[in-house]
Amino acid sequence: MPKKKPPTITLPVVVNPAAELRRPWKDDGGLVRVDAVYHVPEIHPSSDGPWATEADKVACVDPVSGYGCIIRRAPDGGHLCGYVSVPPGHPLFGREYGTMTGIMIGVHGGLDYSAACEDWEDEDRSVCHPQGVPPGFQQGVHRNEAADDDAWWFGFSCNKRTDLLPEDARRPRDVRTPAFGIDEPTYKTEAFVYGECVRLAAQMKAIEQNRDPRLADPGPTVIMPSVVEYRR
Repeated sequence: MPKKKPPTITLPVVVNPAAELRRPWKDDGGLVRVDAVYHVPEIHPSSDGPWATEADKVACVDPVSGYGCIIRRAPDGGHLCGYVSVPPGHPLFGREYGTMTGIMIGVHGGLDYSAACEDWEDEDRSVCHPQGVPPGFQQGVHRNEAADDDAWWFGFSCNKRTDLLPEDARRPRDVRTPAFGIDEPTYKTEAFVYGECVRLAAQMKAIEQNRDPRLADPGPTVIMPSVVEYRR
């Protein structure tokens, strides 16, 4: 198990917490309360696109399951990835995603990540729920569970054949023409990845409660094309 962090931890880069700890991710344009927002210039895409106003890591708690959720930008490609934590005692705690044959989990592109909390990484880049966040900026629901250093994280990436990566925006259109039968790739935004994190959390909660995750799957996240698509 990863060791607990020292009791005094200072967040490296939480920008404008009072203003930024709400994100417009709900279907109706409503705001979602989050625990921390990070901007990391070293990995943020330099090209124009919908990612220009997005963060590079956002941490929150799914209020229904109580599981921690992280949206993090990949340093290679500039696309977003989503992660959901499960606590010790969960049936899938410590399980590698590649060994889950027969467990039907629906999420964008399929699971491609499973690991313990990255407590050795800087918090603005780690797959680990933030520690040391002032209490006023944290959600009250299941705070301790979501922030558990011993949490086990599952994740997915938005770099599949149907996804547009920010680095692709610099390439000529004919270089990135999709293969026959594949829709033109679209960029998957923070709102999309949040929706898929909530979707994954619902299925993981069902497994914890010994229910069929397929019955808990609300289906793929649907965002209006004008929001999620970026085509050139």
